[in-house]
Amino acid sequence: MKKIISLLLLSVISGVHISCAQEKAPFSIHPESFQVDPSKKIIVLNIDAIESDPETPLSTITLDTTYHFETPIASLSNSEVYPVSVGEEQFSLYVTKSPILSITVKDDIVDFPKKNAEFHYYDADTTFTSAAGIELRGNLSLTYPKKSFNVEFYTDTISKGKKEIDFKDLRKEDDWILDGLYNEPLFVRANFSQTLWKDMYEPHYASEEPKARSTIDGFYADLFIDGEYRGVYFFSEKINRSLLKLKKMKDGVANGLLFKASNYVNGTAFKGAPEFNNNLPMWGGFEMKYPFEDYVAHYDDFYKAVKFVAESNPKAFEAEIDSYFVVDNLMNYFLYINLIRATDNLGKNYYMARYDKETPFFIVPWDLDGVLGTIQDGKRIATTNDILSNNLFDRLWNENPNNYRSKAITRWKELRRGEFSDEKISNRIEENYLKLKENNFYERDAKVWNVSHDEENLTYLKEWLENRLLYLDGYFKE
Repeated sequence: MKKIISLLLLSVISGVHISCAQEKAPFSIHPESFQVDPSKKIIVLNIDAIESDPETPLSTITLDTTYHFETPIASLSNSEVYPVSVGEEQFSLYVTKSPILSITVKDDIVDFPKKNAEFHYYDADTTFTSAAGIELRGNLSLTYPKKSFNVEFYTDTISKGKKEIDFKDLRKEDDWILDGLYNEPLFVRANFSQTLWKDMYEPHYASEEPKARSTIDGFYADLFIDGEYRGVYFFSEKINRSLLKLKKMKDGVANGLLFKASNYVNGTAFKGAPEFNNNLPMWGGFEMKYPFEDYVAHYDDFYKAVKFVAESNPKAFEAEIDSYFVVDNLMNYFLYINLIRATDNLGKNYYMARYDKETPFFIVPWDLDGVLGTIQDGKRIATTNDILSNNLFDRLWNENPNNYRSKAITRWKELRRGEFSDEKISNRIEENYLKLKENNFYERDAKVWNVSHDEENLTYLKEWLENRLLYLDGYFKE
């Protein structure tokens, strides 16, 4: 159903308004609530929704200048696009209820170091401007025409002191991600996967840390850089100590630990454990993310855990696996990764964490764009009849410590009645897709990047999931 957008706002801002055909009093619009790309002829306007229509048709809208509607209109809807003009120039006016992000930066943005920038944010209840640093992010995504970015907020661009900001219902942080979603034709795969994990798995230490989160969250937004419309982005948190509520380092003792699996090597596949050097941040394909102070890493305990998986005999594996890893967490991850068929997330693109000293390690999913019938570059891979694994999960399944296999099958059936049910999965995807479509996100982005977001992509995804679930139901049975 179309959402009717009222042009009545609570505060009056002079000089920025919409006029009715019969020259009544103007409807005020916040001067930060819109961005205009004069080259691409795109205008994106964020205005609050109050269910009330103007009494007479609207003929013009005054933003940075006065634009004339091609045909006078009675109201503005975020599901429509409005042809407007100024002189001989034609523009497309889009109305959104999602945030508009505008970044100004003097230098070319590179993958390192961050360049000084000014970051502007606007949505219905929050408006602010902050100093920031911005850089390109990713590996494969660096080759895409539509770039992704890291954004870090500063108190100022001289001292570059950290400045924590909270958005919507997200936690307060200084470091954020702008994901360009270029390899996601529907913009839904990573978001679907992250929210699914959040709903199916609660941190095992939640009773001690009720604010601990199992994964990241974020929101869709329109991005402008130096006045140029860059399309639709997903603005999200990062995996870090604060998100997971890991215990802080104290008196030189590493309590909580966080490692990122960055490279496909024996370490990240749990096939081998080379000697480590705590003077280096990298070891065995992992990167020390927390703590890493004064160029000192803390691989001692994690090295023992990886070495245990790679080298222990079956008897020791069964007896001691629970002391090294949270097996329930591993079980859920194994089922989850196989549901979404995340082919790039068992040798890299995951985190290993420890809540506190002398507690077992657990896994945290990350970078989930190449899933649900696609791989990391967005290419379709229609395979549905296989099981993804690595040496850690192979040993759990094949050696069956403490009746792991039966527990995994029971958990699969439980999830199929809940978060993995046909209805819940379908509804998650459909609702996300319809929100993006009805709010013209796909149309706006396609104007810039000429990438197809048509419904055939949704049909493929749903058919792939149906076949994947059919296969997995047959695999995870007694």
